[in-house]
Amino acid sequence: MNREELKKTLLDMLDKDTEFRHAVADIIGYKEILDRIASVEERTAAVEERMAENQARNEERFLRVEEEIRNLREDMNREFARVWKSIEDMRRDMLEGFRRHDEEFRLIRREIREIRAYMERSSLTLEEEAREVVQYRLRERGLATVSISRLELPDLEVDIYGVDTDTCIVGEVKTRASPSTIEEVDKDIEALCSRYPQYVRKRVIKVVYAMQVAQEAIREAERRGIWVVTASRDLTPLVV
Repeated sequence: MNREELKKTLLDMLDKDTEFRHAVADIIGYKEILDRIASVEERTAAVEERMAENQARNEERFLRVEEEIRNLREDMNREFARVWKSIEDMRRDMLEGFRRHDEEFRLIRREIREIRAYMERSSLTLEEEAREVVQYRLRERGLATVSISRLELPDLEVDIYGVDTDTCIVGEVKTRASPSTIEEVDKDIEALCSRYPQYVRKRVIKVVYAMQVAQEAIREAERRGIWVVTASRDLTPLVV
């Protein structure tokens, strides 16, 4: 075997035969270094193994956290959708409530207008009826010269007013007459006499024409000397 072949054989043995390599290293003083290198390699391998295990565990934890975050996001999205639907339902209910309220308010306003118009028509008709009835009753009592009309003054309105040479009739028309109504009418007549004496005569007939009259109102009218008239009859006597 020549030199080159021997060299190649030794190199192969050093590369492949650990025991031979250690024997050679021991001989040349490198056995301790090789042992340390081997120890470092073992520790390095152990560290790499633990690092791989830790990385695997971390990746597993990361996946769990990622899954939890995804689940939490889905839960939040569902909750948000539920809350938003509740808000939309509430908004729709409020709008519907406002719509119904507006509709009811329009109906109420229309009813009020109709009632007011009816009352105005009824009041006008009742005043006309009252003047005709009072005029007829006066003619029955020989006071045909007193012509009944409506008197409108700057600060006072009188539903029933009539005058001749020495007699005037002053009164009001009411749908319902109560004791307070009789008192108010008497005060209005007194106001006419004090503020506008030119419209008053020596004899003053005070009258109230009403559709319905309370019994207490009749007694109050008798006490005050007021003639209370309905379409069918006199409830108090005519005082002339």
